[in-house]
Amino acid sequence: MFLIYYGLNFVIPDTGYVDAMGYANELRINASLPFSAFFKILGGLYTEDSSVDIYEHLISFIVSRLTTDHRFLFGVFAAVFGYFYLKSINIINGIYRQNPNWNSLVHLFFFCVILPITLINGVRMWTAAWIFFYGAIHVIMDRDKRYLLVALSSSLVHFSFLSANIVLLIYFFAGNRNLIYLPIAISSFFLPQLLTPIIKSIGIGLGGSLQARVEGYSNEEWILGVQEHREQNTWFMQLGNDLVFYYLIVAIIIIQIVNRNSFKEKAERNLFSFLLLFISFVNFGVDIPSFGGRFKLVFFLFGTVYMILYFRRRNSSNINLLTLIGIFPMLLYAAVTFRIGSDSINSWIFAPGLGLPLFTPILSIADLLFN
Repeated sequence: MFLIYYGLNFVIPDTGYVDAMGYANELRINASLPFSAFFKILGGLYTEDSSVDIYEHLISFIVSRLTTDHRFLFGVFAAVFGYFYLKSINIINGIYRQNPNWNSLVHLFFFCVILPITLINGVRMWTAAWIFFYGAIHVIMDRDKRYLLVALSSSLVHFSFLSANIVLLIYFFAGNRNLIYLPIAISSFFLPQLLTPIIKSIGIGLGGSLQARVEGYSNEEWILGVQEHREQNTWFMQLGNDLVFYYLIVAIIIIQIVNRNSFKEKAERNLFSFLLLFISFVNFGVDIPSFGGRFKLVFFLFGTVYMILYFRRRNSSNINLLTLIGIFPMLLYAAVTFRIGSDSINSWIFAPGLGLPLFTPILSIADLLFN
């Protein structure tokens, strides 16, 4: 309920929230359309005249039947995002509860801030990420094929999860083939550019709006433009991502080397094999900024769960050296995520009195703390 309350009071800043502004504008446009346009949205999926993602357009059209106030749209976005977000956290909390300790708790807190509710600014990608994670974690750890449908449905929210689901399906049918996955994972750190031409060639054969979207993401001029934009950003914004990435990689390697013989539960072995396959997918797509960079954050989810599984087996009440090493990267990542998200958090939602933000001037956390 609180996450929905946040969505109902979502703040769209004047600059920086291009996606959110687009959603608000689309809501007003949809309000002027006849109801028959609903069937066009459903029937036009993956065609020349339609978007490749149905979720955001469908929700926007339904909400537009009731109001043009974007706050209600973001309330619905927050409800769907929050459902899969909290269901996923509940799974990991269940693992933590099997053997509560400080090391697991630190990583559980970090798991919660990797993709927080403030990311409904870019609602398609990050809602899809939580849907994919929720489905995939059941498939990986429990081999529950029913959740394949949940994971596959993430592709309707953001088309790029077609590729992530292909990775999941390869793992599901191939199983734990570490002798194959490990060389591929190692080579992905040295040959990251291999996936770009493959994605381009696949996009050409898809046709329709899928082809146009894939070609857009893999266009060299667009990639250079995104890279130049990133270079202009504050250095620690990218540093937080990189430090967490290499922390998880190094920690997982150390765990495998030091505790290989004792770390043999089915769920742990399954997740490690999937991580080998998924890190290869992330690395080979890293040259495409809005592809590899985004899925790196999805890797953080699975990698952090692996750390919690590891510490679940340890009875020490002391902070482990691996956790100590990871605290700074995780805190830096969390701080940057909070700073970025603070632009959209209405500070009045923390004040006494339900509904107070509806009657007060907009005051974001960013305005309150940083301006």
